[in-house]
Amino acid sequence: MSSHVKKTAKLSLKRLLLANPWGFVIPLLTGIAATLAGVGLLGLSGWFISAAGLATAMGVGIFFNYLTPGAIVRGLAILRTAGRYGEQVTAHNHLLGLLRILRLWVWDQRVAKDASNLHQQSRGDLLQRLVSDLDQIIRWPLVVFLPWVYALLAYVAVSIFAYFISPVLLWPLSIAALLHVLVVPYVCGRFASHEVHVGQILGVHRRSRFISLFSALITLTIRGHWEDYAQRLCELDERQRRMEIRIQQAVSLGRLLSYIVTILLLVSCIYLVSSFNVETGKWTLITTVQGTWIVGFVLSILAINELVLPLVQSFVAQGQSQVGLRRLNQLHHQPEAIVEKPIPQIEQLLFKQWRGYHAPSGLGSPATDIKVNHGEFVWIRGTSGSGKSTLLASIAGDCLSSGDAFINNEKHQIYCNPSYQAKLSYLPQAPYVFQQSIAANLLLGKTNASDDELWAVLDAVALGDWARSLPNGLETLLSAQGRNLSGGQRKRLALARLLLRKSPVLLLDEPFDGLDKATIETICHSLQNDYKPDILILVSHVGSRLGDNARVIEL
Repeated sequence: MSSHVKKTAKLSLKRLLLANPWGFVIPLLTGIAATLAGVGLLGLSGWFISAAGLATAMGVGIFFNYLTPGAIVRGLAILRTAGRYGEQVTAHNHLLGLLRILRLWVWDQRVAKDASNLHQQSRGDLLQRLVSDLDQIIRWPLVVFLPWVYALLAYVAVSIFAYFISPVLLWPLSIAALLHVLVVPYVCGRFASHEVHVGQILGVHRRSRFISLFSALITLTIRGHWEDYAQRLCELDERQRRMEIRIQQAVSLGRLLSYIVTILLLVSCIYLVSSFNVETGKWTLITTVQGTWIVGFVLSILAINELVLPLVQSFVAQGQSQVGLRRLNQLHHQPEAIVEKPIPQIEQLLFKQWRGYHAPSGLGSPATDIKVNHGEFVWIRGTSGSGKSTLLASIAGDCLSSGDAFINNEKHQIYCNPSYQAKLSYLPQAPYVFQQSIAANLLLGKTNASDDELWAVLDAVALGDWARSLPNGLETLLSAQGRNLSGGQRKRLALARLLLRKSPVLLLDEPFDGLDKATIETICHSLQNDYKPDILILVSHVGSRLGDNARVIEL
């Protein structure tokens, strides 16, 4: 199994558990060592105390070896403590790796998803869901899987101990292990699995309702709907309270059943290794069994009881993880096999009855015929709201469109077509600047660009002098989304990144907005000389030398 979950596969607890198996080995082994040391510590210390007390009472303490058992007890105590700390450290490191895998998987689904359908999940709702679901899923190995392994191995270890005391003890131990590890958790899960799933979904729903409440509080108060909204919130609270009560009842029932199984196990084991003396009317141990070993055995069973109690609550974490997986798998996108025609050198772009629009509103540009030949510049003009930006985005293949697109007189599908988009560069109105250095932002346009090329393209957009004035120059770190830049600087930096690509087709949406005449003149000179594209389509409300030499299309 690879160290990551394939982005084309749906999530499952098994896939996540095996996504990084070697990273899980160390916490598993340290946890097993700590668990067995804890059981052995309680059993051996009980035997040691009983044997020491018996030897002292019989006056044969001088013949009893106190040092070896005492050293073993101390060693087991150290191993148990070190194992628990080691398990926590290594397990959390594994969980961080698991979280990274889940984040990358979610990102892959979002990237593969049709861009026009991203509106179906608003940013806040999506983040809220991801935080809740990922938190539940990454807890599954620690809360469900590891406790089950520890309880099972503890039973195996005590069974080996019981075999040396009396093989007959293996029968009640096997039955108790089956009840503790499988039957009781299953019964509790069946009793409250529906409540766990509903409660998890209600919790997320309540959070979203409370968040939306604060943004709509004034409106609800003014329009007199506050009481109705508050009543619905109370109903949600009451439903979740009922779910929590049922879950706690199931947990309490499971703990009670676990205690009953432990008590019955102790009684049955003691019964099997003892016999009733008719003459004295008392129960005594059979002659082949030592009393000190029975004390250690009883304490070992009590140690197992502490290990199986968390299994009762495992069904809660199991249900919550399954809800999280089911909700995350709703993001799963199986990419369709699309046969794309290779795009040759673009000599002509032709759009017939072409219209760009946004889902789900359907608003966009009017149907238009556009033809652009190699070496031609086109300026799209129109009043505010006429659909210029939407039309340009549709030509870039960045939003939904209707009509027919022809490249060199051959019909092509251009929406989300990587082959087509590889031959163009598109500057939207609000380009993204990453929280990296100036150089790192520019290198996204051309990864192997030299420093000379970076300085040249900055000069081409009139940012060179500004960058040279910075203490760190090209290595100056920009803030998130370029907040420490002005709007004009952000747009010019993004334009410089595009110019480095030297794509044959360049689409610019309001590149001169907020710029002075000198800066506009510098950019126009660059686009007409060193960084001249084969085809330029410009949307702008600002006149320029580019527009003066371009063919105008009015919307």
